[in-house]
Amino acid sequence: MRPDTGRRPGTVLMATALAGLALAAAAACGQATPTAATGPGTPTGPATPAAETTSAGPAPTVTPTPTAAAGATTVPAAPARTLDPRIADACDAVTAARRTAVDALAPVAAVLGRSGLSRDDLAKATTDLNAVYTAMHVGVAESAELTADAKLKAKIAAYQLAVEQAIVAVEGSDGEQAKLQAVIESPALRTAEKTVLSACA
Repeated sequence: MRPDTGRRPGTVLMATALAGLALAAAAACGQATPTAATGPGTPTGPATPAAETTSAGPAPTVTPTPTAAAGATTVPAAPARTLDPRIADACDAVTAARRTAVDALAPVAAVLGRSGLSRDDLAKATTDLNAVYTAMHVGVAESAELTADAKLKAKIAAYQLAVEQAIVAVEGSDGEQAKLQAVIESPALRTAEKTVLSACA
């Protein structure tokens, strides 16, 4: 008689059958479960929204900075004064004579402003002054003939007389530096000159 091993044939068969069923069930479950891989057409879930582009919004309005010129008040230029045709030519002539004399007197006045001048220097200055005032006298006299305006004629005549007096003073200076300087700075000549220039302004 065999000894009892503790296992019965029925029990072994039942265990084997249960194991087979478990494997079959596992296989069936494996076929029913979809794989992780997705084929064509298989939805992959909601698409991840692309990063939203930050809107810059409407462009800021740039306010122009006012410049000084924009706020400045434009002042219209004063219209140029038109001389009376009766005096225009005379005024042009006397003004030109005066301007020429002023330009010619400048270097002579510069020489007389120095100290230690020799007799030759003073003699030359005397000659130069005489030439300047003589030419000026001629120019002023000619300008008076270009107008019929009595008032302007009288003013130009007074100017002409002042120039004549300057010529006389130069000739009577005896080459003295102080006397020659005094002729150039003659108040009478300056006054007559301003009177004519004011009439022609």
